[in-house]
Amino acid sequence: MNDVFKRLKNKTILLVEDEKVIRENIASMLKFFFREVYIANDGYDAIDKYENNLPDIVMTDLKMPNMNGFELISELKNRKSSSFTIIVSAHTDTDLLINAIHNGVDRYIVKPVLEDDLFDTFRAYLEKLDRVMPQIIKLQENLLLDLDKSEIILNGESIHLNKKENMLLKLLCKDFNKTISYEEIEYQVWGSESMSLSAIRSVVRDLRKKIGQKYIINVSGVGYRLQ
Repeated sequence: MNDVFKRLKNKTILLVEDEKVIRENIASMLKFFFREVYIANDGYDAIDKYENNLPDIVMTDLKMPNMNGFELISELKNRKSSSFTIIVSAHTDTDLLINAIHNGVDRYIVKPVLEDDLFDTFRAYLEKLDRVMPQIIKLQENLLLDLDKSEIILNGESIHLNKKENMLLKLLCKDFNKTISYEEIEYQVWGSESMSLSAIRSVVRDLRKKIGQKYIINVSGVGYRLQ
């Protein structure tokens, strides 16, 4: 249990809820688990907050004006979001649950939201994370990546990664030897900021200083890959 809390304290979450009292109640619980809790009051606000902050998890109400929870998650997936997605709803209809599965929603929580439900959901998030990518990635016997803690362990010593360095490494580690395009890097690492080639070269240069020159390969005109 302690390990779950420790890992979540390095993560961020976006809460989307249009009702003020419910939003404040859930947010107060989430602050117990996460390093940062971002708050949006509708789907359009959520897209802005997502692109500004690139949270690890998006937790959204289902019934909202202008854009419902399914529409929001669909829009984020169209933008290649890799965030873990949670729908919160007072409804337990079978059709809604099936719709959630078809929309690629990771978890469905029924209101009222309880701390035990949240803990089970966040433990499922960490389990999925470990299936997709190990917590510790070994590049070499003396070189380990701990992306949960935003650090490299080189010869037993920890070296801190800043946010962009960690996000870029995480993206590259999802599929070794696959070239990640500049466009995907821009969206997944820079979000609402525009990414210049000099900006990404600067991040790659700093990463190479920390992990060595041979791991991050530039595929000219396309993007980067990890080997």
